[in-house]
Amino acid sequence: MEEPRSVIASSGSDPVTTVDAVTSPGTIVVVGVLVAGIVGLGTVAAVAVGYAVRELRLAHRILRSGTESVLETPDGGYVELRGTVDAVDTPLEAPFSGAACVACEYAVEEERSTQNGTHWATIESGSRVVSFRLDDGTGSVLVDPAGCDLRLDRDDRIRVDGGTVPPPRIQAYIDQTESVDDENETLDLRVIELRTGANRRYIEKRLDVGATAHVLGTARYDTTAATGAGHVNAVVGVADAARAPGRWRRLRHRLFGLPFVLSDRSERRLALTAGAIGLGIVGGLLGAIGVAGIVFGPI
Repeated sequence: MEEPRSVIASSGSDPVTTVDAVTSPGTIVVVGVLVAGIVGLGTVAAVAVGYAVRELRLAHRILRSGTESVLETPDGGYVELRGTVDAVDTPLEAPFSGAACVACEYAVEEERSTQNGTHWATIESGSRVVSFRLDDGTGSVLVDPAGCDLRLDRDDRIRVDGGTVPPPRIQAYIDQTESVDDENETLDLRVIELRTGANRRYIEKRLDVGATAHVLGTARYDTTAATGAGHVNAVVGVADAARAPGRWRRLRHRLFGLPFVLSDRSERRLALTAGAIGLGIVGGLLGAIGVAGIVFGPI
């Protein structure tokens, strides 16, 4: 037997059947999209808040307490150290300059033209680190930089104009890197030769051997770390939680734990930069909430 349907009388002779708009397929899709959007925005906001809190905690930690002595690292825990970088074995060779270093970030940028002008686009980038020792005058501790957050300021740039021969080290890098082709190209018009290759910048940020480094990380006791006079039985590196098998534990540490930082900045600059990042994120979120309130709030 057919279920009765509610009707609304019309001015004509035929009744008008009502349709429940809440249960219509189109409404369900719209509601689902809105819910998914809200959940997605909430997740992004939670991650941003976590990152902001981490940066603000780092800034507070640096400004509140001074650096510890290397001699204290065998006691374990989160430490802040500042000292001179010594190579353990063979240091890295920076890809563009060939400088001896223990950490390096590099990028290749290419100049491109659009209707709005020219800009530099990154076509290749990477980073490399190697273990080293940090000597603060009281002792020397081994630093394992795997998983560190590099915050380097030193910036060396080598510009190579299109159609010109790059320096030997950069030419060797081009030959070994599949994603970076040679821009030493010209067009022979008999009367004149036109350079047709794109302009490029080869950028390096390094922590050189012999430079002063600021390290914030987790120290752990290790009897195998001391290999010479003045060495302590400890290794400074990433926290155990960052390498935990559980994904949620790693994520929680990444958002709310103190980071493992390797930097060439001064203590003050490192703290102020971290604080500026944290406050910038908080300000951006508050601004976004304010705009959302204006757009979606009651009229």
